[in-house]
Amino acid sequence: MTDFSKLIFLPLDMSPPPDISKTLDEIHNQGIDEKNMVTDSYRVSPSIILMTKQGEWLPGIEDKIPEFVKWAETKLFSWADRSQMVVITTPSGSSMAPHIDCSPQKFTDTWQHKFRCVIRGNTDTLRYIKKDGYVFVPDCENKPYIIKGSWPHDMHNDFPLTKYTLCLGAPWEPDINNIRYMDMLNRSYKKNKEQYISYEDWELPSNFRDLFNKERYGIVGKEVTLNI
Repeated sequence: MTDFSKLIFLPLDMSPPPDISKTLDEIHNQGIDEKNMVTDSYRVSPSIILMTKQGEWLPGIEDKIPEFVKWAETKLFSWADRSQMVVITTPSGSSMAPHIDCSPQKFTDTWQHKFRCVIRGNTDTLRYIKKDGYVFVPDCENKPYIIKGSWPHDMHNDFPLTKYTLCLGAPWEPDINNIRYMDMLNRSYKKNKEQYISYEDWELPSNFRDLFNKERYGIVGKEVTLNI
């Protein structure tokens, strides 16, 4: 049986979302504001908000992208819990800073699996940072996929346009007890196991403690301690 607690990357056995890149361009070109976007100096990539942490569509979004909303309601939320949904924006030629997508308290005891789908751009520029180098995820075109957010990673956008990455994560935190989620993982692994990546034999980089969002978790100027 596959140990999905060590999952790094797995393409999912589900249909991709409709292409909403033109609408995202319109929102992005309007500029960053508190209603539609959230700045992120940690990853150095602002995000367009589609759904709140309470699982409610942002006002006006359903009218702007009705086909996408239908896809999410019927395909994504058939196995994933409603949670904050955003689209990370990365300009052409820019990079997402090396980071860890969780708090130190959740680093060792939770899976930290995150749903992702590149709406526009390349998938295979996302890389995971190991003690002895990097591992790039494979190109999976526009397939949705699951990544592990708690292993250090970064990304450089080599696409000629702004990259849009659809994200569904915390407060949704799937685990082995989530039957619908495990069914999706097992079905996807059977279909896409040649692209599956595990961190079974990996070692963390020596500076990984510096890659937590220290400002967000109130650990600025403090040493991060972990039970590992």
